Amino acid sequence: MAVIEINNPSSLKVKLDLGMVDGKTKTRSKSYSSLKHNAFAQDAFDVGTAIMGLQTYPVMDIIKQDNTILGA
Repeated sequence: MAVIEINNPSSLKVKLDLGMVDGKTKTRSKSYSSLKHNAFAQDAFDVGTAIMGLQTYPVMDIIKQDNTILGA
């Protein structure tokens, strides 16, 4: 049986470094939904970098999360 892929909008997740608390690195994530599923990695990275340039905290990771439904 062939598998059918349905591409849903992806999201852009940015992980921020809030500093050390009790000897552990504290982080916070911000997610931005409705990213086109076929967006290029470089474009998603550039947008994440531009948005995070407005943040107070340093960026740890920029993540493109794909949402694909698999069916039969």
